[in-house]
Amino acid sequence: MSGSTLTGEPKPEVREKETEVYSRFVPRETRHRYEEICRFSLVLTDAISIIGGLVAAFYLRFLLPQNVFPEGWLFAPDEAVTIKYYLQSMVLGGSLLVALFLFGRAYQGNTLLRFRRSFPIIVKALLIWLIVFPGITLVLEFDDRISRVYVVVSFFSLMTTVLLGRFIVQRLLSAFGYTAAFRQRLLFVDWTKNSERLAEAISRDPWHPYDVIGCAPSSANRFTQNPPPQLQTLGSYSEVSVLAELGLLDIVVLADGNRSEQDVMALARECEKNMVQFMVIPSGFQILLSGLQLTTVSSVPLLGVTQLPLDYPVNATMKRIVDICGALFGCMVSFPIIAVFALLVYLESPGPVFYRQVRVGRRGRNFEIIKIRSMKLDAEKESGARWASKSDDRRLKIGTFMRRWNIDELPQFWNVLKGDLSLVGPRPERPELIKQFRETVPFYNARHNIVPGMTGWAAVNGFRGDTDLNERIRCDIYYIENWSPILDLQIMLMTFFRWEGAA
Repeated sequence: MSGSTLTGEPKPEVREKETEVYSRFVPRETRHRYEEICRFSLVLTDAISIIGGLVAAFYLRFLLPQNVFPEGWLFAPDEAVTIKYYLQSMVLGGSLLVALFLFGRAYQGNTLLRFRRSFPIIVKALLIWLIVFPGITLVLEFDDRISRVYVVVSFFSLMTTVLLGRFIVQRLLSAFGYTAAFRQRLLFVDWTKNSERLAEAISRDPWHPYDVIGCAPSSANRFTQNPPPQLQTLGSYSEVSVLAELGLLDIVVLADGNRSEQDVMALARECEKNMVQFMVIPSGFQILLSGLQLTTVSSVPLLGVTQLPLDYPVNATMKRIVDICGALFGCMVSFPIIAVFALLVYLESPGPVFYRQVRVGRRGRNFEIIKIRSMKLDAEKESGARWASKSDDRRLKIGTFMRRWNIDELPQFWNVLKGDLSLVGPRPERPELIKQFRETVPFYNARHNIVPGMTGWAAVNGFRGDTDLNERIRCDIYYIENWSPILDLQIMLMTFFRWEGAA
């Protein structure tokens, strides 16, 4: 086997053996579902804890002193404060605190179930809240009866309720096995002193985000040093691609950063093709010259892909809020248009007027996209999956008009509401087409790092449908790496003023 080759169809017995060895690990799709359950549970817990903390603070500041302490000790004789009066400030204070949690990444990845990681984030957010919240109430000119003592009492009350709520829920989720959602399956390629240090640190910490599932030999089918006997080892370098293709890997770490550029790029390409994160334990010069993001895990440096703009929770949350608002508006405006064209489709070609088609979304997850039918029934029964062309004989007469003006895609506002799509992002493709593209187009699957969109940078630049695939990918990667709210706004405006659809 040549030094950097990872191609070729694996033997059935290899697939069966590796699937059996690694079947104890939770499948990727299941782990993504677990992660969403954990995130929703903690957001709900925090919301309840914040409400409880603010109400408890009101009771401690106002109602308890009225019943326990003599008149005039904390209140003027004629002072009467009700919780109704404080509702506005409670809503503002609670919303601000949730925003600070988001900004501090309290709902991101491994932080969700690790109380030790959550604790400093929560405390820091509350300290900022203690300073910012009173200032905002002054700027917004809330009634001057808002008590500064109440704000201080709220700080301690919120710290108690939020931390206690998180501790309980995190322990419950861990007890039910949801910790597995955040343990990423890591495979070493080659074995060195640094990989040994990292593996030992991971094994000592039950809350570590990584699970070392084994190691594979280098491209020369040998190890720099012998791995420990208790560690599962693959028989050959080519079996890395087997595990990646089966979805049994999350991270591949090249233990020897001094491998040839050909070897490194071949392994990186295989990981990208199967949406597996690729990292390298670097040499000193690689750290200086790579331009990649340097992270340290248990004192071992790792080079990996730089974090993208939409990897930050604040950016992702902001984009999701815009998506929901835009989709609600789009649903209301497009409903009568959809009704009219659905009727026209039915009159020309009786049968279902809507159809669902499987597309690939973020992280390679499949979802069903909704469209108004623009072609004859069973249009792909004989031809199979292929892009539509301007002279496509499968298309309805009304379908030509709909596709030119994107009317057939208006039902996709519902997909945006569900979270399958965004208003702006790379256009989603069908699984059968992606299987072809990922083998022929370098780094095609990089576009699956974010939620796909109804429109995108490639679409507004004329690259959609049967157009140059490499140019489309170049546009998609540019969007992913340079995302900003301004870029999204620019794309939406360009979509509106260049409202010319697919073939």
